[in-house]
Amino acid sequence: MGDPSKRGLRIAIEGCGHGELDKIYETMAALERRDGRKIDLLICCGDFQAVRNMDDLECMACPPKYRHIATFWKYYAGQAKAPYPTLFIGGNHEAANHLWELYHGGWAAPDIFFLGYAGVVRFGGVRIGGLSGIYKEQHYQLGHYEHPPYNPGSLRSAYHIRELEVHRLLRLRQPLDVFLSHDWPQGIARHGDLDRLLQRKSFLRREIADNSLGSPPAAQLLDALQPSYWFSAHLHTKFAALYVHHKPGNQAAQQGQQAQGQQATPVAAGPPQEQQQQAQQQQPATRFLSLDKCLPGRSFLQVIDFPEADGPLEFSYDTEWLAVLRATHGLLSLQRRAAPLPRDAPPPSAEELAEVERLLAERNNGSAAVPRSFVPTAPVFDPANPQMRTGRMPQRAQRNPQTVAFLDMLGLPYNLDYSGAGAGAAWAGAAGGGAATAGLQGAPNPEEIELDDEAAGEEDTDFVDDGDEPDGPVDPALAAVLAGGSAGGGASPAAAAAAAAAAAAAAGNPEEIALDDE
Repeated sequence: MGDPSKRGLRIAIEGCGHGELDKIYETMAALERRDGRKIDLLICCGDFQAVRNMDDLECMACPPKYRHIATFWKYYAGQAKAPYPTLFIGGNHEAANHLWELYHGGWAAPDIFFLGYAGVVRFGGVRIGGLSGIYKEQHYQLGHYEHPPYNPGSLRSAYHIRELEVHRLLRLRQPLDVFLSHDWPQGIARHGDLDRLLQRKSFLRREIADNSLGSPPAAQLLDALQPSYWFSAHLHTKFAALYVHHKPGNQAAQQGQQAQGQQATPVAAGPPQEQQQQAQQQQPATRFLSLDKCLPGRSFLQVIDFPEADGPLEFSYDTEWLAVLRATHGLLSLQRRAAPLPRDAPPPSAEELAEVERLLAERNNGSAAVPRSFVPTAPVFDPANPQMRTGRMPQRAQRNPQTVAFLDMLGLPYNLDYSGAGAGAAWAGAAGGGAATAGLQGAPNPEEIELDDEAAGEEDTDFVDDGDEPDGPVDPALAAVLAGGSAGGGASPAAAAAAAAAAAAAAGNPEEIALDDE
């Protein structure tokens, strides 16, 4: 897709993908035809489900009756081409084996880029960071011990975020335009239209009341990184909030701006509501938006304009993030015991940043652009092959050539293999615990089987009708597009596209809810 640099960027944000790439892309095309404006990038906020074959489905945590091959495999095989550059993070229903291959990010298919377990990239002059997975306290401070063949416990804990990825993100100091997470930052529900949220999701009332809804590490990142926008999904509803930052974040601390000892600008006299609005205007704020899953009548897509963005329409490495990865590479543990993390999260030094620049110049053709180096690493689903109608659990983790090349570019050893006691040895020996921690690699652990570790109403609602009413009237354009891909045949692709185009002119706009109207 390598379009030249342009001024202004239009991004479509999508909530939970659930493998419905065809329908998402068709909806975006219908919006373009109606509005006469091109969309430059699609971002999916998790549950993307990059499933290549039936074996991958065995590595996705959900009841077997809800596992379906969906449409990603066609893009992986080259039978279909992504019409838009696509960026996604992982959620809590993913092919864990596939995403582990791309732990540091990479092409899941041509023009479809996984941000990694945590990552930062640039596209069109917009800096985008993100964190894959969801938060579970009991696994947060563990290592990444899960690997094929998964058991019921490790299949779920594989998508639970770890402190190492959060620590890496906390080392960032340069400003972020966009941040992505699958679950919500803890407490964000109190910064939007709470009554409207509870009308849609009444079962969240107790969690909101005791402030247990959402991810504490995500809230920590929100306060520290203070991005302009934060996009999430997971709860299958559209919800917007404005989070005003009352304390300096990482960027302000780095620049030494007004951190301490400086008087705040006085707020003009007036009614309390007006004073509050003036105070908010004088402080940095993050616009938060969560979106629904891809279904008719649901608010699953929002288009955001970045009129001042200026840069090439391609994914590019972020120098600061690469420097963070180099500085923390030895902290990755593939055992249950995590590596001891530094007490502080220091930013990369000028020397570390310069070294990354040198490596990019010498080993990436003098460019920060992400190489288009997609290589298939698994057999692709073939609906005509009877042997591919059932899957088997993979028995080992697969090396992806993209990850090998990425680490080689940064001058780092490959440390993602679950083979013998070598996993985690980089830190274990230094900590004086090599023999003991190595023994944990294959030891059974009662934590691994946690059939009830997902709260009722969270895990299964991703696949079972949760009884919610649609957010509003069904958009005719979206209904026409989605009907074309419904089970039992439905309209042909050409007919569905024609219907979508005809309906789009009179349709309500999925963009109708502005970020500040909640």
